[in-house]
Amino acid sequence: MPPPPDAVAATAELLRAMLRSQAAYRQRWVRHALRMRTDDISYAAVSQVVALHLWDQGIVADSDRELPRRLRDRIRHALRGEQLSYETLTWIIESFYFTAEDSHKIWDTYAGNDPDGAGSDGVGSTLRIPPVPMVSSQKHQTKALFSRYYINSDRMLAKIETSHAMVALEDGVDTFGYSPRDTVADVQVIAGGSFAGYRSSVPGFIGVELRLDRTLRIGQHASLQYFTAHRSTAEPCTQVRRAARSRINDVDMRVIFDTVTPVRAWWCAWDSYDGGNTVLRVPTDLTPIWELHRFFAYIEHTVVGFEWEW
Repeated sequence: MPPPPDAVAATAELLRAMLRSQAAYRQRWVRHALRMRTDDISYAAVSQVVALHLWDQGIVADSDRELPRRLRDRIRHALRGEQLSYETLTWIIESFYFTAEDSHKIWDTYAGNDPDGAGSDGVGSTLRIPPVPMVSSQKHQTKALFSRYYINSDRMLAKIETSHAMVALEDGVDTFGYSPRDTVADVQVIAGGSFAGYRSSVPGFIGVELRLDRTLRIGQHASLQYFTAHRSTAEPCTQVRRAARSRINDVDMRVIFDTVTPVRAWWCAWDSYDGGNTVLRVPTDLTPIWELHRFFAYIEHTVVGFEWEW
């Protein structure tokens, strides 16, 4: 569902204020401005910053030198509050390296929430180390994600069951990729698509590509249900993580223990897909049915999950 028009207008006003008045953001676009006749924002300069980000991330081929010109109308409409899509807002936030606090304020405003109130229960902008490369360019927005992590009696991660709802951000979306740990033993799609194959990734991870049942046009929705089975490792499992490069809404995570349960546990956010520093570490109790559970209204540019001790 698109945001209400007043939320789009308020978000655009907030973006303009930040880009105009906050030195770290202003400096990024001013260096690309050819002329500064007023104190207003140069749409061409902002478009250049966004284009550099898209080239750097491999989202658009760097041979496409017309990209800044093509982005100009989109950026102008966005900053005027005339049309501001999820994708465009994501590009602006990532291109200008908005802080976690500013990102939360922007997304809450876009969702129609009070940015100065309690806000939504989300986590974002904790990554400090480049994320694992994408299996393929992301052409969808995740609308909801439900993950179930099963820990067996040997204290090993046995499998992860995932239900994934998405909406296409452009025409021709027919695949979905993700990068689990390289302990994967099997991938099976229950509904919504089929396993297309493994793809190369960085050490410690493996790329998985799934093919959707149908090719999506922009704005069309689809859902996938799949599970990833994992082989045993030398050490017991003591944490599970869910990474988010771009914004993922309505994330529900559960860790389900077979017969052995941890003595203490925390929900966490990290600054890296693997290892790294713990940015948030909050004690949490097992549910009455001996599970770890947390719901996030959204996660973006972060890694969240659970950590425990046996």
